[in-house]
Amino acid sequence: MNDRIKKAGKLTGGLLAASMLTPAVAIAQDLDAASADTIIVTATKRGAASAEDIPLSVQALGGDDLAKSGVVDFKDYYHLVSGLAVVSPSPSDKRYVIRGVNATGSGTVGIYLDEVIITGENAQDGAGRQPDIKLFDMERIEFLKGPQGTTFGSSSLSGTIRYITNKPDLNEVEANFTGTLRATKGADIGGEVQAAVSVPLVKDMLAVRVAGISVHQPGYIDNAFDEGANNDNTEAYRISATFAPTDRLQLNAMYMSQDREAKSHGHFYNTDLDGTPLTSYQGQSATRTPFYDDVEMFSGNVEYKADFGTFFATASSFERYTEFNRDASLVLSTVFPGPFPGGVYGAGRSVISQPKNRKLNSYEARFASDWDSPVQLLVGGFIQNETRSFQSAIVPSDGPTYGYVPGFSLDRKVSTEIDEKAIFAEATIDVTSRLHLTGGLRWFDYQIDEVANSIQGVTGGAGSGVGPQLSFSEDGLIGKANLSYDFSDDVLAYAQFSQGFRSGGANDQTAASIANVFIPSGFGSDSLNNYELGLKGAYLDGALVANVAAYYIDWSDLQVQEQASDGNLSFPYRGNGGAAEIYGLELDATLHATENLSFFTVINAMSAELSKDNPNPASGMAGDPINYIPNFTLTVGGEYEAEIPSLGASAFFGGDVVHVGDRRTTIRDTDIQFRPLDDYQLVNLRAGIRNDSWTATLSVTNVANDDTVVDYFFQAPFYPDGLVINQPRTILFTISKDFF
Repeated sequence: MNDRIKKAGKLTGGLLAASMLTPAVAIAQDLDAASADTIIVTATKRGAASAEDIPLSVQALGGDDLAKSGVVDFKDYYHLVSGLAVVSPSPSDKRYVIRGVNATGSGTVGIYLDEVIITGENAQDGAGRQPDIKLFDMERIEFLKGPQGTTFGSSSLSGTIRYITNKPDLNEVEANFTGTLRATKGADIGGEVQAAVSVPLVKDMLAVRVAGISVHQPGYIDNAFDEGANNDNTEAYRISATFAPTDRLQLNAMYMSQDREAKSHGHFYNTDLDGTPLTSYQGQSATRTPFYDDVEMFSGNVEYKADFGTFFATASSFERYTEFNRDASLVLSTVFPGPFPGGVYGAGRSVISQPKNRKLNSYEARFASDWDSPVQLLVGGFIQNETRSFQSAIVPSDGPTYGYVPGFSLDRKVSTEIDEKAIFAEATIDVTSRLHLTGGLRWFDYQIDEVANSIQGVTGGAGSGVGPQLSFSEDGLIGKANLSYDFSDDVLAYAQFSQGFRSGGANDQTAASIANVFIPSGFGSDSLNNYELGLKGAYLDGALVANVAAYYIDWSDLQVQEQASDGNLSFPYRGNGGAAEIYGLELDATLHATENLSFFTVINAMSAELSKDNPNPASGMAGDPINYIPNFTLTVGGEYEAEIPSLGASAFFGGDVVHVGDRRTTIRDTDIQFRPLDDYQLVNLRAGIRNDSWTATLSVTNVANDDTVVDYFFQAPFYPDGLVINQPRTILFTISKDFF
């Protein structure tokens, strides 16, 4: 389909181009440059290929255009990808969802930065703790929709997101800078700056690249005692090196550090803790609730290209420290008035502090053939070791100084180790020059060991001590089959069957021991089968590019959240539910109507419901919708560009409209945490001037200042609902400059 790339190349400033209006951002900053349709991806691990030539549901966004539009966060672009959703858009408190596969526990979407696995862990609802990696100096972002279990393993249950960074240039010096000022309604002026420089130290052999970003986002929520309570600041940098001693051998290394600090979780209450109504965007906590998220990662890989194929080996390390702090004053002074007297704002002020440290080391080696044959092979092996420690402590707070005081009223720790190994293989057969058949298998084996220690009790005495070591292990085999047909150089169709799985885990016993309630020691893995038909094509001599996929997902033993309660306190734990079925249709298309005018649309329609009762009817019955999943999402937009000869530049104007259907917070509508979530619409506009080396853009997001509640934060039955809303109207001015 290479001819198609040439024909589509000019138009495809359209789809993910005119589309990416910040934050629905205009990705195609240059309508004459390669677009989403011509972006080269490595999603199949078989080397580079156009995203449009891969018989899978794959979308890609160009990183350079993301940066020039001021995009730094997942929330800025996720609605441009069909079938992609986000749950709870609070700082580092997100859950990524593809094709409606949303569940408690570990991530259902695999997240990678280059070869580094950064997916949320499978404890303490780890999928809701995905790291918000800032998007700076990115080459592209790849979205693989549908299970990727054979090549990416556990947690790629419904898809994979890959952040691919820019690599050092062995031949040329590169340097760029992007600065953004942003003004959000109800907040002070904020912004971000990012820059990158790449220098060849030995031409054609050795080069280094350094990039960094600083983000300051003032808060628009005011606590009764603290203005701008959802203030969010991030500092990050990345260093990479490439060494190519021969034309066949290349070594790459990368180190990245990111430190993030937010004043709160990004929610507010409509009432104070005594029940008195508050004005909009106002919260009232008896304590401060800061959040910290520090990430370090390293990867090294070696690639050798032989005449008959490519050998690739990689080693990576990912370490993350997070600390969540939550106001516990009201619940503790109500349930435990003895050790926590004084009412809401008296001596009973306290914070639940939950620091967590996680370290993940992974290793993979693979071979991708390049034989002069109709048969090609991908084969590899994978090893991973994960250790983590989690602490939950109730810390007394000093009311007058609004800070912590020494001592713990309750303290428990959980330590976990997970070992996983896998072998995978895929074979592709060119049955004819147009008909291609691919089959894949992955064998996996994992072992989980966990021990918990209740150090100190609620009243200050000794806790229940060290609990039993909980151990779980499982192995299995999953597969994939894909049949594709090239109708022409411009159009292909495919049919695919693929499987995904997600590992089980242990339930922390020390939390339940506080109220002497029973919870199961652990839960098993869940898995799904995905059946998919797709059509990808360029039409009208390349003026229209459209990709459509229809899918059916059969999801079994899905992990669900249950509750054990003593009547006052409720302790969540995980178990395995029944089954679910998901039917969906996704479409992305772009139309280059004239030389200067383009339009795009991204659509996803689905039905996601339980097909079998959960063992505990309170957590879901057949026919209940999967929570947080809209039946319909739509993004439409366009861009017009006009030349300005006197400036040697062009002006552009664009906009888009986003529609997200109604959802619900829980599967069962009788759940105490059930809340309906209304549908909403967002309008985004932008205009600017650009030439080959610089871009200036003025953008307005959420023009109508829609403040629909998109999620609720549940602290305890004694607290009012915490509300999470769409970010208020934001005006951004971005300047980007390439120096070489």
